[in-house]
Amino acid sequence: MNVLVVDDEPIIRQGLRELVDWEHFGFTYAGDAEDGLEAYELIDTLHIDIVITDLIMPRMDGLALIRKLKECSRPISSVVLSCMDDFTYVKEAMKLGAKDYILKPTMEPESLMDILVGVKGDLEIQRNERREQGLRELELASTLQMQLSTRLHTYLQSGVGEAELQAELFGASADSSRADAATGSLVSLLLHTGASAATTGWRWTGCLAALPLAADSVLLLMPVAAAVTDSGALAAAAALERAAQVRLATAPDWFIGAGVVLRRLQDVQPAAALHAQQLHERFYGVSRNRRIMLAPEAASTPTAALPYDIRSDLLRCIVHDNSEGYLHHADVLCARLMEQRPEKERVLPFIQELLALAAGYARERGYAEIERYEELFVHNKALHPCASFEQVKLFLLQAMSMLSEHQIALENDQKHRSNNPFIRKVLTYMRENYASPISTSDMADHVRLSRSYLSDLYSKEMGESLSETLTRIRMEEAKRRLRAGEMKVYEVADAVGFPDAKTFAKTFKRVVGCSPKEFEKPN
Repeated sequence: MNVLVVDDEPIIRQGLRELVDWEHFGFTYAGDAEDGLEAYELIDTLHIDIVITDLIMPRMDGLALIRKLKECSRPISSVVLSCMDDFTYVKEAMKLGAKDYILKPTMEPESLMDILVGVKGDLEIQRNERREQGLRELELASTLQMQLSTRLHTYLQSGVGEAELQAELFGASADSSRADAATGSLVSLLLHTGASAATTGWRWTGCLAALPLAADSVLLLMPVAAAVTDSGALAAAAALERAAQVRLATAPDWFIGAGVVLRRLQDVQPAAALHAQQLHERFYGVSRNRRIMLAPEAASTPTAALPYDIRSDLLRCIVHDNSEGYLHHADVLCARLMEQRPEKERVLPFIQELLALAAGYARERGYAEIERYEELFVHNKALHPCASFEQVKLFLLQAMSMLSEHQIALENDQKHRSNNPFIRKVLTYMRENYASPISTSDMADHVRLSRSYLSDLYSKEMGESLSETLTRIRMEEAKRRLRAGEMKVYEVADAVGFPDAKTFAKTFKRVVGCSPKEFEKPN
């Protein structure tokens, strides 16, 4: 424990500092002062636990200092140093709370330590009792807060208990329909902790009720003065932000939403809607400020349709092993979502389902290491930690890039996986003659097998039909030529064996997922 010595005689201060083995008895000589005024300024700075003080001193005497110590927020004990003729002052000091006294003329280090050890024990008991009392009060407040929160949640769901809640939260009469009925006010605050620090089980100091808005977000109702203006919401948000900086130091995505002053029970539901809008804005916004504001007049974003058409095009590209196509559609899909801004609660399941469907189609196509893809992007609520749409977009693009790598491994394997001479010969024929209007009959004639036998043999061996392979070869060549940008669309169509540009464009759209013109444009 830290000890401060207060005496206007330097020899007394020096003697106590040098003659007593403070550390041996579990004390620290933290410092000394010439009078009570200087001593009081050192109390918090030096974290003083026990003050040994003279009584008669200039500026502020020992009695005034002991009175000031009683005003401190934490218990601080005092021991009086006195002379023989100071007995009247000693009695007054004991009445004020001094724990003991020692006479300067007869003071010995051993007797001082005996007194201080006893004072230390009493101080520890006092602080433990205060700590336990604080915990009991906190537990009681938490219980009452939980009960009130549960009843408020029930009211918002069913309208039950309105009069009682109005009175408890706002101190108003049962006639809550009148705007001037409330004699007290509350301020609403949003606390979003992020997925790494769920709000379950938290105790909200000074909060009357806490309502969950999402798994990692809670609406807090805090009491404020009845006459406070809406600026009180900003002040309350700033105070909560300071507390969160300590409690959420390791959570990267937490933020505070300043709300509005509430003066009656009917104001709670609109406040919750405003805070839900704050969550929505934060999800799509680029700002990562810890505290955000939203005007009460802000309108909620209308429900937007999810882009199932683009998702279908993306999945079709996976079925046809078109990596450029599904990477392109992933970008288009994210752009559409950013433009329409549907609710986060709908976006995350939509993307998660897309990733799962992509895994299923890729597995059917024989993509490599699909189990690793599922582990990273499908299982265990992989999207849950995403706190912003930018993180969702990055997650989707990473998944598509991994599929593209697996597709390349599949294609490299397919080039060499068939040892059947007829299969190898017909593959070579297609690659060499894709620019001509060849048919399955032409292929059968080339390898000198019947058309039906070759078709059955090929589909069993390669997992796709002859016409599907020919179309894939033509589309890969068409993409290469379009990417080079040296030919018009109708010229590309002719170069890859299509009789007209219209048929080519229709086939390209079906296989690649976008039109040739769209494919030519940079993403």
